[in-house]
Amino acid sequence: MKNARFWSALLAVAVLSACGGSKGAEETGTTTPSNGTAGSGSGGTDTGSNTGSGSGSGSGSGSGSGTGSGSGSTTPVLTLTRTGSGTITSAPAGISCGGTCSASFATGTAVELTATAGSGYTFSGWTGGGCSGTASCKVTLSSSQVVQADFVPATVTGTQYVPLTLASGPAAARVPVRTGVPFPVGAVSSIAKLRLETTAGTEVPAQFDALVYWPDGSVKVALTQIVASLGSQADYRVAYGPNVSRASLATPVSVTGTGSTGLTVDTGLVQFAVTTKGVVNKVSRKSGTVYNPVIDGGEFFLVNAKDNLEYTASAAGDAVVTVEESGPLRAVVKATGTLTASGGSNPIKYLVRYYASQGSDKIDVEATIIDDRKEDNVQVVPTTFAFAAKALGLRWNYVATSAEYRFGGENGAAYGGTAAGETYIAQGGKFNYVDGVDNGHTFSYTGAGTGAKAPGWMAVDGGNAHIGVMVKDFWQQFPNELSVNTTTKTITASLFPARSVGATAQTTAPAPTATEYLRANTLYFARPGGAKTYQLRLAIDEAKAGTTDLVALNESFQRHRLELMSTPAWYAASGVFGDLNVGASTTGATGYNAYLMQDIYERSVEKTDGNATMFGWRDYGDRLRAGWNVVNNVKIPSFYNDTHVGANNFFTQFLRTGDQRWYGIAEIATNHFRDIDVSHGPRSGYWDGTTPAGEIHAISHENIDHQVRNMHWGHAHVSGMSDSWLLTGDKRSKDVLEEVAMWWKAVSPQFFKRPFAMADKYREAERDYGWPLYVMNEWVRATGDATYHKDVAGGLVDYLNQWFRTPANHIGYNAATNVISNNVINQNNAAAGTGYWTMTKMDNNLGYNATGTNPWMAGAFLGNIIKFYEADQLFTAAGKGSGLDRTQIVDMMLQGMDYIVKYGYDDTKQWFVYSETTRTYSGGDTHIIYPLAYLDRLYKQEKAAGRLVNSSWYTSQPKWATIATRRYDELNAMKVGANTQSYGFYGYEMVYPADFFKVMQDTLNR
Repeated sequence: MKNARFWSALLAVAVLSACGGSKGAEETGTTTPSNGTAGSGSGGTDTGSNTGSGSGSGSGSGSGSGTGSGSGSTTPVLTLTRTGSGTITSAPAGISCGGTCSASFATGTAVELTATAGSGYTFSGWTGGGCSGTASCKVTLSSSQVVQADFVPATVTGTQYVPLTLASGPAAARVPVRTGVPFPVGAVSSIAKLRLETTAGTEVPAQFDALVYWPDGSVKVALTQIVASLGSQADYRVAYGPNVSRASLATPVSVTGTGSTGLTVDTGLVQFAVTTKGVVNKVSRKSGTVYNPVIDGGEFFLVNAKDNLEYTASAAGDAVVTVEESGPLRAVVKATGTLTASGGSNPIKYLVRYYASQGSDKIDVEATIIDDRKEDNVQVVPTTFAFAAKALGLRWNYVATSAEYRFGGENGAAYGGTAAGETYIAQGGKFNYVDGVDNGHTFSYTGAGTGAKAPGWMAVDGGNAHIGVMVKDFWQQFPNELSVNTTTKTITASLFPARSVGATAQTTAPAPTATEYLRANTLYFARPGGAKTYQLRLAIDEAKAGTTDLVALNESFQRHRLELMSTPAWYAASGVFGDLNVGASTTGATGYNAYLMQDIYERSVEKTDGNATMFGWRDYGDRLRAGWNVVNNVKIPSFYNDTHVGANNFFTQFLRTGDQRWYGIAEIATNHFRDIDVSHGPRSGYWDGTTPAGEIHAISHENIDHQVRNMHWGHAHVSGMSDSWLLTGDKRSKDVLEEVAMWWKAVSPQFFKRPFAMADKYREAERDYGWPLYVMNEWVRATGDATYHKDVAGGLVDYLNQWFRTPANHIGYNAATNVISNNVINQNNAAAGTGYWTMTKMDNNLGYNATGTNPWMAGAFLGNIIKFYEADQLFTAAGKGSGLDRTQIVDMMLQGMDYIVKYGYDDTKQWFVYSETTRTYSGGDTHIIYPLAYLDRLYKQEKAAGRLVNSSWYTSQPKWATIATRRYDELNAMKVGANTQSYGFYGYEMVYPADFFKVMQDTLNR
């Protein structure tokens, strides 16, 4: 039975009982034997003991009973546990679950138990005490007994289910797992109307939080969290409906104290204290009824390379500690402040989050440093780094007087011993790039063991202290180091180790040696505004964990996959991620999905090394351009910074196909982008005035070392941050997504000034307006921000409509004569049905003073206007719309597509040209075919409804369906192996948005 191991683990997560507030298998009950000495017993399968001559019985609510040892007589105890929601009473009186869950009765007493189901539940029967069925349970007590009452969710008409699957993988106990469950508009009125169940209908304890609501107030995405034992696959379902309810957690996670006085988090297995500076300085592990101290000090530290001083969180004068979540299942503590040193003049901000879940002994840590200082003049390339560190990390003081260590090695190996002084495992690596050629990376680790790629875990055991430390992407983000020091009694996760720097820390970029590219040996930000995040896990065990258990736990932690997921059919049907269909298999011999996976992903991302597999703290997650840049006549690497939609394309393929490899590349790319590829401080010197944090580093495809002077509007994007938030509730992604969205809010009045005036800006390409609108739409999709939709995204669309309706001369390609010239062909005039967004001088103009279209740039432009239009329909229905004229927007889109096809499509060659004036080769059509198909359908709908402004306009419309159908068939018929590439994804290989396939499937019914 797939769910058996999960349900057995569940009992230890305080699922079984609200009786007396017990905490499952870790709770120890006590009785008083006849000689007055307290005996003890614990729930689950643990064996209780007593110190007197009587015998005791545990009253915990775990899976089973605690059995005391000893001799002598005692009064029998009847203990009740339950699943689900309901109450149990007894006759004679004594039992009343919800109040008392155990009671003593005289030997030989016949006790009758009655179960009453809670609202939304039914009683399914008894187990234990010789009882079964649903009638009253009668127990004659000759000894202590444990009886369980099972209440299951009632089958209610109208209840529907979302399937979820917990993936198989390395075995690991008590692991927090989360997933974003999407719902169609109007399906779920309240987060309270959700319940997690096994496929057999047994309730599973879970926390549900609404990440975003639809405009009508219904739940759009519910973050669903559980604590599970990983290993074999397990299947679940989320029940939803107007009459669905769920049982409260018997013992929720506890957060006490305040941010200004200090906080204590208690998961039932682990207690830890967070200081007013945001440092975990005390950790204890429960054993029986006792919490044993494990850690009694901690620090978040950085050693600045410019002054060699150690800056710490404990010295911060501006620290703010807040509780972001307080249960019932998960607690999240957030701390911000400035890493500070006495006499130091190089402070830097820190952000740390601690995640802890009821019934889990894991503490997950996300630690970020942020240089949020203003960049005064972006035009000037700094001669020295704005920031450089020679060490960064977290350390903890362990309690044990002596310590044994183990460090993870390759292939499941472990290097162990008794610590004396300092012992460490240090991961190093090098990017070998010579004369424009990527020669890959070399990796090595040293210290307690040697090898190439250390997996990133260590364990320290001594006395009652059993501490495991894991650093995510340890070898991939070299350099990294884990160490233990018996002299100082510290465990240190050196996220950037001083040992890797050596004697001289570089605070400027090293000059290339001949033709070899060199990276500085410090953790640096070339410009102000940099950030870097690391993820760690602390595993606080009750006893010394086996090495194989630590290896498996680390392997599960290191995986980049959505461990708990629904089906492609549900993701597509929800509408949350677009109007998607279920994609064909990625393993077939033909088709678009198979082509992307086998001909690009497998040939590039799954290579041992190469352009698409960058490593090191600064590069991991980005893709190297298939080319180079040149500095001082030396060819050096340059990076994409995840342009052209970015990782959301990868997430979409994951959602359509269920192939977890897409999720992996998307998550890794997003993690890189949100730190390195975004400026996290204000900037001046290029745009008018000072702009706030949130400008992305995306000026071109040749971004040197990931940081640039300014962003190109046509490269605006969000990587995968919006989908990362919606699929996992990732808070760092939400933070940075907000930065980027608010940057656009701040600059929009300057960039898109209204009322529109043709002379106020130089305009050259449709994409320069389409991709900013994409960013705005993504913020709204991820947050439901109606004000932003109306004022910011709506403001841009209003600007585009005003521009479109401003008559101007069309210069470029004359479709009637097939001639390109500098002559005026006609007037772009929306009032006459010939409107377009007339450029000052279009990009890719081939030397002409052309003012027309670049079809491959116009695709995403129109596609994102469509996305705004669809969102605006939902907001308008809820009374929160933009107020823009719907008829004008439809007319603008239809006239725009008509223009693109007239002047940008070559009927003979059957392609969209690169630009109106560059017609000898194609610019591709992966972004234009969606608006082509969508607007063909919209045209027919509007015509049938009599809503077209002028039915004689849009004269190229009869071609739209023909072009879209041909490309749909061609994409579905693509043969694997016919067209391959090994340098990773450029972006335009992928259809954007993938909604194209659903539109065509619905239109053609195939």
